Amino acid sequence: MSFVRRLAAALLAAMLCCLASAGSPPTITGLSPTEGTMYGGTAVTLAGSGFTGAMGVYFGNIRATRFTVDSDTQITAIAPAQPPGTSVMFDIVTPTGGMVHPIGYFTYVVPPELRPTVTHISPARGPASGGTTVTFTGTNLANTHQVRFGNVAAGFTVVSDTQVTATTPASPAGMVSTELTTAYGIADGSFGTFFEFIPQPTITGVSPIEGSMFGGTVVTLAGGGFTGATGVRFGNVAAASFTVDSDTQITAIAPPQPLGTSVMFEVFTPDGGGMVHPIGYFTYVVPPELRPTLTGASPARVSAAGGTQVVLTGSNLAGASSLRFGGFPAASFTVDSPTRITATTPAAASPGFVTIDVTTPYGRADSPFGFEFVAAPTLTGVAPATANAAGGTTLVLSGSGFADATAVVLGGVAARAFTVESDSRITAITPPHAAGPAAVEVSAPGGTATLASGVVFVDLAVRGACGTATGQARPTPPAGASLCSAGLASSVASVQGEFSWTCAGQNGGADAPRCTAPWAAAGGTGGRATLDLPEAAVNNGWTLETASFQHTLPAPLPPGASTSHWPLHLRLTGGAAGSSARLTVHYSTPVPQGAVYLKHGPSPEGLQCSGTTCAQPHWYTLAPSAALFAADRRSVTLTLTDGGLGDSDDVSGQITDPGLPVLLAAPAGGGNGGGPASAVPVPALNPWAIALLALCFPALGHLRGTRQSLSKQ
Repeated sequence: MSFVRRLAAALLAAMLCCLASAGSPPTITGLSPTEGTMYGGTAVTLAGSGFTGAMGVYFGNIRATRFTVDSDTQITAIAPAQPPGTSVMFDIVTPTGGMVHPIGYFTYVVPPELRPTVTHISPARGPASGGTTVTFTGTNLANTHQVRFGNVAAGFTVVSDTQVTATTPASPAGMVSTELTTAYGIADGSFGTFFEFIPQPTITGVSPIEGSMFGGTVVTLAGGGFTGATGVRFGNVAAASFTVDSDTQITAIAPPQPLGTSVMFEVFTPDGGGMVHPIGYFTYVVPPELRPTLTGASPARVSAAGGTQVVLTGSNLAGASSLRFGGFPAASFTVDSPTRITATTPAAASPGFVTIDVTTPYGRADSPFGFEFVAAPTLTGVAPATANAAGGTTLVLSGSGFADATAVVLGGVAARAFTVESDSRITAITPPHAAGPAAVEVSAPGGTATLASGVVFVDLAVRGACGTATGQARPTPPAGASLCSAGLASSVASVQGEFSWTCAGQNGGADAPRCTAPWAAAGGTGGRATLDLPEAAVNNGWTLETASFQHTLPAPLPPGASTSHWPLHLRLTGGAAGSSARLTVHYSTPVPQGAVYLKHGPSPEGLQCSGTTCAQPHWYTLAPSAALFAADRRSVTLTLTDGGLGDSDDVSGQITDPGLPVLLAAPAGGGNGGGPASAVPVPALNPWAIALLALCFPALGHLRGTRQSLSKQ
């Protein structure tokens, strides 16, 4: 055999020998270790068979960095790098083939020096309502991207590689595990990383539900979980103080807060924390001692046309910013004091009762009393159509709106007396009046009704003589037959610059014989005057005890004032305490235009005085409602009030006060200040000389009419 042939035979034999020795494909029966670093380099020992001639080792689909065939049953391979968490199987490639072996998974892990750890959390408990800031301490925390309490994610902040802070979410009460997830794994599971959610305190009741805006109200909170409470809040303001009475009750002192504020409560405890509780609102209100009140209005019935001055009384009215009658703003108002407001009424939409309300910085007060807008009265008829000029005729007035009528005036002179029999009927006794037609006026809270030429006064013939009464300076009744053929002369009945008497007894009556005589001087010019006083039954019980013209003034008149009259001193008795008396002073000559009626004595606030000076005697002007001059200026009707306007003493049930007509000086620059345009000078008064005039005659027989004029020295 040639050399070539021998060589080919040898190669074939070697190949057959190799094939015979290679046998079946490689198998893997075990590996160690089963995990290694994600960065590769872990030496992994593979056990199995058929490793002889191995040409490659793969970790999954990535070739080993290097490997060594230790024997047919063992290979040592160096792991390549792969992502953390990757689990792979092995593949060994030999001349006879290779396959992925399901036995022996190898997992890539983060190396221990990079794995996150949590060694401590603080605090380890907090309220179930959440909101607790928890600090996690450990290693490798810089790449934290999630924090969980149980299965609920929480907000967090990476402070450093060793510290993370997180805010607990709301959670049911109980113990939960915590997890911090970083790029290199999850830190969890150790006993020291559990967190306990504690139930928060609850509020189930509050008493009282309102208190002073200035604080200090004691409030009792009922509920649970109050033990160890560290704070109580009214809204967002801490309680002034509080006491934990038990786990179910807290007593707290309210702090001050603005008026009208309504707050909820919050109770803080060391473990349970605190939360705003929607149960139990507390409202801040004005304390009772500062709340405004309305207790009265005078007058309480006014014209629906508006423009009536009304005095309101109450408490805490200072600073009033709004005043309304039935929802309509007052035309104007002035706060006179904390207990009094003077207001001018607006026009009412319709007559009827309305509520008055006033608003102050400390709340609103509504009137608990009745206040009524009434329609203006109407006067449609007067009967009879004629009346005795000497007075005493009974007239019947017909119309509407007469309820609470305040005055009946005939030809500018107040009726001697009148009686409101119904809303549509008044009976009135005529005063003395000059012969001729006269208008009839009825004044009521709703206004004044006038009937022009409503009655004609006629002068009946005088029968009888005054005898010794003629020319006397005081009203001594004529005796016996000097006037009356039978019966006795009456007390003074009326006057127009003269006294007038009528017979009493069997000859009494509207046309009974009568006579007149001059009356006493009323001033330095020789004028004369007399006085009419209604019967006590229609004048709140008031009777005249004394009346006189004095020759001295109780005090100098106000600067620039002048008068030709002497002061009339009165003493009225027998009336109801605090009530008013009405009387009329008649003058033989007219009082000058522009003159007002001045009184001397104490007065209510605002009448030429203020404060404590009002209690001292001083001159003050009576308003037209209290001193009404007739149109002819020959009389003035006075309304004097016990303890008030026109009364200078402090004796209940007695009215005393001097007064007289006076021309006031004009204010600087003109005459629009309440007085005349200029002072009217008068000559110096003659020496004061007049006897005391007293009007106090007993009733003799049946007096004619419902009024009488009484005069005595």
